[in-house]
Amino acid sequence: MQVSRWLVESCPEILEQKIISAVAYREMKGSISDMELCQIFGETVWKSGDNYHTHAVSIYVDENEKRCLVTPRLSVA
Repeated sequence: MQVSRWLVESCPEILEQKIISAVAYREMKGSISDMELCQIFGETVWKSGDNYHTHAVSIYVDENEKRCLVTPRLSVA
């Protein structure tokens, strides 16, 4: 999925609109805070290096290539 100048790979359909909103917000404002991400996603989002995580997915961000990869997180059950 192409969002603005960003390529988003492996994004589950249920998260597409949230990813689009986050990328558009970041493009418009130049940055996005953890709190703003939490509001967009409706759950806790935390950053680790250049990557972001929710309880369901990890979002790997490559700033140089303007691409992000969304992958499911493994269940610990």
